[in-house]
Amino acid sequence: MTADFQRRRALTSLAATGLAAAGLPAARAQAWPSKPIRIFVGFNPGGTTDPYARVYGEFLSTKFGVPVVVENRPGANGTISLGALAREAADGHTIGITTSTSVWGGRALYRKLPFEPDRDFAPLGWFPVGPLLMAVPASLPVSTTKEWVEYARKNPVTMASYGPASVPHLATEEFNKRFGTKVNVTHYKGEGPMWPDVATGVTHAGIGSYVALAPHIQRGTVKVLASIGTERSPKLPQVTSFASQGFDGEIFKLSGGLLMLAPSATPEDILQRLSQAFIEGADSPKAVALREAFAIDDKPTTMAEAKRKWREASPVWIRLTEQLGIKID
Repeated sequence: MTADFQRRRALTSLAATGLAAAGLPAARAQAWPSKPIRIFVGFNPGGTTDPYARVYGEFLSTKFGVPVVVENRPGANGTISLGALAREAADGHTIGITTSTSVWGGRALYRKLPFEPDRDFAPLGWFPVGPLLMAVPASLPVSTTKEWVEYARKNPVTMASYGPASVPHLATEEFNKRFGTKVNVTHYKGEGPMWPDVATGVTHAGIGSYVALAPHIQRGTVKVLASIGTERSPKLPQVTSFASQGFDGEIFKLSGGLLMLAPSATPEDILQRLSQAFIEGADSPKAVALREAFAIDDKPTTMAEAKRKWREASPVWIRLTEQLGIKID
């Protein structure tokens, strides 16, 4: 045995010992990613989840040198996609993106879910989506939110929703309980098919993202009456919040967003690498353009901040869903 061989073996052994001491098996730390990464999306294209998955998926592909495949698995307000994600191998090759209402409100909405959010998922990052907007058909004879409420007291009215326990669904229940309206909610598989029905008067209102609503605003087929949360949309600074218009229900003050998730047993080092990649990817030209198109000022958060948001915000969504008595099964 030569001196060079002994030295190389000693160095290899030392490196492996160091990785093991750090809790990182050598093979696992070096192997990931070893195949394409998949991103499960719980909704059809047309809202916020799909373009975010594709823009950040492209960045992951460039950074890690493997293909990234976006798989749309719509249905049951995102729970079909989440159930599939929970069953995937926790090896960092499958992650998912969903709305906060899907992963948090679902446990109060359904008696039985194919996953347990706190147990089965690790949040990789919180992706702000800016203030959600309420819009009505341009043909509807109202100009303010209060006028719409009065109209809904006297006429059959429907609210378009992108899923059960979503913001428009919760807002509908708030309107009905607080103001005596009899608004019916119509659920769609995401925002893509929702806004055309609002624009043509098939439904009488909707609440959702600026990016999905923008084409209808530009065509003049909808009127935007109010925004959810405390901030104004930089694209529509003239639109004020529900709270500033006197609607003080808790649902009108919440800030929605998207969560990027991985199976909870995914190794910590891989979770951190993915989370950091989203932070880096936020400054890529396509991500900057995406935020500009969506009228979103804020970037994705760190994994630690996403966990904090999960701890603090999820009980609010659960409580609101339970208080309003919304049940699907």
